[in-house]
Amino acid sequence: MIEIVIASRDALYRAATIGAFGAVGLVLTVTYSRRGPLISPVYAAILAALALSLARYPTLTYSQRLIACLFGFAVASTGLYLAVVIVSDRERRRLVHVGRLPANEPTHGLLLAGHVWRIGLLLGIGLVVSAGVAFVST
Repeated sequence: MIEIVIASRDALYRAATIGAFGAVGLVLTVTYSRRGPLISPVYAAILAALALSLARYPTLTYSQRLIACLFGFAVASTGLYLAVVIVSDRERRRLVHVGRLPANEPTHGLLLAGHVWRIGLLLGIGLVVSAGVAFVST
């Protein structure tokens, strides 16, 4: 019993580490690329690394694998989401200053409801792909 708890905690830590490195890759991709679909290979690499990492723990149940994979996905996506919010806010302020957007354009970004549904959709997508990764890693 204690073995499963330790393996679960180790898998969660590894998934968080993979997610943190994946967040760096996603942020760099968003920052230096103008092509949106380039984040797809980065996400694929994150999910492949999570699958390989979770395969090292044969004692984990499917639900433990799902939670660990979803946690790693959420860590990576949180870094990406924060970077996109910061970059878009900076660009919006620049465009208002230059005059390409009207001066009455709100410079504070989205309201809370706008963030909530986007984060919910991202977690829903993460749940679906994490279920697949957890299944493959068994």
